[in-house]
Amino acid sequence: MNERELQQSLATLDLYRAQLESLVEQQQLVQMSMEEHARAKATLASFATTEEDSEILVPVGGNSFVFAKVGSNKKAIVGIGSGVSVEKPLEEALKTIDARLEELVETFKKLGERRASVEAQSSQLSQAVQQEYQKMQLQV
Repeated sequence: MNERELQQSLATLDLYRAQLESLVEQQQLVQMSMEEHARAKATLASFATTEEDSEILVPVGGNSFVFAKVGSNKKAIVGIGSGVSVEKPLEEALKTIDARLEELVETFKKLGERRASVEAQSSQLSQAVQQEYQKMQLQV
């Protein structure tokens, strides 16, 4: 490995580091979305067993709740994408959230696999660069 190849390898290592940072951020966002969907699922499941006309606490985020009276525990409004929400029977709403959770789990796994692959490539290249650098130091 000559000096030019060594510089190219160092640039590639910088790209790997940037990719890893991006993958970590993406995994964190997916994790947050998974947690949000799990909370929504738990809330809807609990809501399904609540009697009509009873007063409940509804989570609004940030560990905050509001009091609400249950008019009907048979339907829920669920986002379907692009800022559009629709009313669905509660069972369908739960299935929708379950499907999204499955998609998020799969995405999280794929990001983890990609991250492991980039880490392995980065580690391998880093070792090669270190060995080459040591060889260059011995020649001087």
